[in-house]
Amino acid sequence: MVALFPVTAFPPKLTVIVRDDDISACTRSEVLQVLYGGLWAQGSPVCLAVVPLLSEQVPQVAGHQGPDPGVWAFSRELVGSGRAEIAMHGYRHAPGEWAGSDPATLCRLLDDGLAQMETALPGVPVRTFIPPHERFSPAARDLLIERGFSICTTSANMFPPNRLGWLAYRLRLRLGRPGFYPVVHRGSSCLFAADTYLFTSDVSPAVCLRRARLAAGFCARFGYPLVIVNHHWHFFEGAGRPRPALLAAWHEFVAELAARDDVAFTTFAAYKAPP
Repeated sequence: MVALFPVTAFPPKLTVIVRDDDISACTRSEVLQVLYGGLWAQGSPVCLAVVPLLSEQVPQVAGHQGPDPGVWAFSRELVGSGRAEIAMHGYRHAPGEWAGSDPATLCRLLDDGLAQMETALPGVPVRTFIPPHERFSPAARDLLIERGFSICTTSANMFPPNRLGWLAYRLRLRLGRPGFYPVVHRGSSCLFAADTYLFTSDVSPAVCLRRARLAAGFCARFGYPLVIVNHHWHFFEGAGRPRPALLAAWHEFVAELAARDDVAFTTFAAYKAPP
């Protein structure tokens, strides 16, 4: 196995948060088990970003269109054993649903979404928000901070930059700089900015593994948390068939992380900056 990075090169602890988006009533627990069973077996947590209301806007594994209430019992068991955090992933996952600026509309979206989450997952705390399609307005951001939610999204979405900031952001992308940043604290909220999706089906698994290793080294060097944003449906194709090469690349990377004694898996809610 190729070493993730030299043993003595990065003394700070690397903190890893795994986030899986688009969890819905149609998500199958066996799909999540294929992806994260190894992490759960060692007691490491995963943040499951749940869409409160099922709609045609929610991506799903092909062939798994029917609701499966078992996913909620499965998720509650994971939360109860400390192996999962539940985040709110929008409302219906519609593009732009959180892009408005009317406070009353945004409050209604948030409260109605939380009520739906409580129905599906009674008693499970929800203190983290993931904007659908990585889009929301400064007004929505400020409301969530006021209500004490931590947020994870892209840096440009989290901190809308001025013209100079946009130029710097585009330059970082062109230079291939790993898109990870320090956590920003706003009262009781933590803002996690992550620009790079590491494991996707639109590039080769070898490229996914290479950029994941680069990102891990970068985050370890600068003391930033490594936020791994997955979409479980990327790892499967028609009729729920797995993509073996992409799954193998993912499991290889997780095994490399888990083998090190200076790597810790955590959640957004439990995050603490490394010493």
